[in-house]
Amino acid sequence: MERDLHVHTFFSPCAEPTMSFEAILEAAARAGLYEVGLVDHPHRPGLDRHQVALDRARETHRGPVHAWIGAELEVVGFQRLAIPPSQLPAADYILAAASHYDVVRAPPVIHLEDPFEWADRLMSDLENAVGSGAHVIAHPFYAYVLVHPTPGVRLAALDDILAEIRPARVDRWLESLAREGMALEISPRACTHLGLESFLEGVYRKAKQLGIQFATGSDAHRVGAIGAFGQAEQLIRRLELGERDLWSPTYAIRARARTPQTNTIRGH
Repeated sequence: MERDLHVHTFFSPCAEPTMSFEAILEAAARAGLYEVGLVDHPHRPGLDRHQVALDRARETHRGPVHAWIGAELEVVGFQRLAIPPSQLPAADYILAAASHYDVVRAPPVIHLEDPFEWADRLMSDLENAVGSGAHVIAHPFYAYVLVHPTPGVRLAALDDILAEIRPARVDRWLESLAREGMALEISPRACTHLGLESFLEGVYRKAKQLGIQFATGSDAHRVGAIGAFGQAEQLIRRLELGERDLWSPTYAIRARARTPQTNTIRGH
């Protein structure tokens, strides 16, 4: 892998305190990366100011790895993210996180044991991300609460939920991503459950046929995880993805240059 576009700094509450700009760039160089994306959650006030500080840090950085500044924002409604991208002028790109139910601490469905309700919620959040200003869908169909359930809490089985997701609805969603020019993330989270990995491989194959690109991201919260894709590397090989299939924030920058009146994300 040459790019890791999903790395959290210490500004994200989920990341370790050691995840400073300097430590991340050094780890990225050791991992053989050429590009690294610093994305944080909006769960502390001042994400815009933090991004400005990161921007200043990279202005003086000298090294083999190019640093991008992004954000991972929760989907909170129809075409709405937790923070409007226009309020993050230092961001090069935006990841839309569609299933962070454990982070926002909101009950995702009324009946936790109903796989149909879960399937509808997962798809609705993914559909709502389209047109939100995001460039990439982060870890699609992955929900931490389903892969790592809380002991004593009865939830629908993930395999049963995936079986309730209608292929025609997925196809329409993928077509909307293709029209918007949005990418899909491939991360180690895609391989944390055998059923999810198999399901996603089918979705990714359809996406590739539609010309949708893929962003590679480790979702690293500690230094040792930067550039570590694990089984996701095998998934990428099986999909036979080439360089033209892999997304980079440069595409967001070029789109902004073509339509400056509609894109508020600043590039470098």
